[in-house]
Amino acid sequence: MTSGLLWAHGGGLNKDGCHNDRKTGGYHCHRSSTLTPNFSQPEQRSSSEKDIARIWCVAREGKNEFRTKYGTYVDCLTPQYAVEVEYDKNWKEAIGQSLHYAEATGKKPAILLIKRKSSNKDYYIELSNVITRYQLPIKVYQIGE
Repeated sequence: MTSGLLWAHGGGLNKDGCHNDRKTGGYHCHRSSTLTPNFSQPEQRSSSEKDIARIWCVAREGKNEFRTKYGTYVDCLTPQYAVEVEYDKNWKEAIGQSLHYAEATGKKPAILLIKRKSSNKDYYIELSNVITRYQLPIKVYQIGE
C-alpha cells in the first residue's frame, strides 16, 4: 500500500465550501451555512452525501464540517470519533481521510459508509476486509441512502 492512497484532499474550495473532485468527476462540499437539519419533514430530506452527513452528525451531537489544524474538514467530529462520511463505492478514499482526520484531531478514526440504492456490490465487505487485514483502528457505521 502506498501512502499516496491514504491522503485526504485539501483541495481549494469555492465561496460555498465546495469543489470538483478531479478523480471521480463529482462535486462535493465541506462547509454549509445550514447546520441544523429539518427533522419535521423527513420525506423531503435530500440524500446528498452532505445532507446525510449533517443529519447523522447532528443526531449524535457532533460538530459538522469541523476544520482541522491542516485546513481540511472532518465531516463529523464527535466526542470520540473523527468521522469521514462517504458513499460506498468510494470506501478506499474514506480509509485515508478517516485516518488523517483522526491524526489531525486526536480522535479515533471512523467511517460512515452510505450504501447507495443503486449499489450492486457489497462494498462494506471489501472495506471490512482491508480494515481487518491491516488491523486498522477504524470504526465503521453503515447507513442506507
